[in-house]
Amino acid sequence: MEFVGTECSDGQARIDLMKQRLISFLKWIATLVVAVGFVLCVRQYCVASYRVSTQTMEKALHEGDCILVNKLRIKNNPGKGRAVLFSSPLLRDTLHTPLLLGRCIAVPGDTIVASGEGYVINGHLLPNSPHTYNTYVVDNSIEVNFMKLLHSLNIPLRDRKIAPDSFYLKLTVPEENNLRRQMDAETNNGFRKYKDECYTLIVPRKGMAYRLDAIALVACKDAIYHETGNMAHFDKDKLYIDGRETSFFYFDEDYYWILSDNSTGAVDSRHLGFIPRSHIIGNILLCWYSKDKQHLFKWVN
Repeated sequence: MEFVGTECSDGQARIDLMKQRLISFLKWIATLVVAVGFVLCVRQYCVASYRVSTQTMEKALHEGDCILVNKLRIKNNPGKGRAVLFSSPLLRDTLHTPLLLGRCIAVPGDTIVASGEGYVINGHLLPNSPHTYNTYVVDNSIEVNFMKLLHSLNIPLRDRKIAPDSFYLKLTVPEENNLRRQMDAETNNGFRKYKDECYTLIVPRKGMAYRLDAIALVACKDAIYHETGNMAHFDKDKLYIDGRETSFFYFDEDYYWILSDNSTGAVDSRHLGFIPRSHIIGNILLCWYSKDKQHLFKWVN
């Protein structure tokens, strides 16, 4: 009888031990699930890490840098002047929409005056980046001397377009300055910057009655398609909604004007128009990894 009692006691002890191990395992699984869920929630709604794959924000960010992005839907996110991560709002880009980098230069309700010198935001000039390509005109009479000078300074001949008495090309401001320093008076007189037309835009704000002139229709065309789908129709600088002409439009969300620091190969509001709030991931907070030690763990502002 004592032997049987000892055997039953050992069996119960093994059962109790297995129960304890099972409970410990289930607690570990529950902790892991909660931790993974927490990380996923943080990545989805709060902060997430991304790797920079373009040079459009040089020198604020380098290609290959790893960044943290603030995804919280709070005031000043996106903030004016802040580097932001966003996606293309164009309907044709919805299958595999790439993520893009840029700087938010105007927020809902701001007035933008665009010219060849840069952008005037609410009366304050924001000059073009030194890396921005500007268009220049070269008279045919100085073409030989100009081309020799261009070659001697190792400046590429970009986007050449032929006109009856001249040709056009694109240069940065530093390249123009280098050319000017080497030019004689005759060559200098035949080389000039092309004057772009100025235009004025108001950044759409949610619920605001937005007046649609010819310029606004071009800038807002994709934004209106984004909000109305097939109900919108454009014809001869006029907008028709459900077949009825309208000169005003009420937007359902806020929009922003975003430009890249380096326009070379950049895709931003110059190509996409106004960027809706729903397509902006958020402000870029921190560069947490970079081959450039000066960028390592550096706040991006």
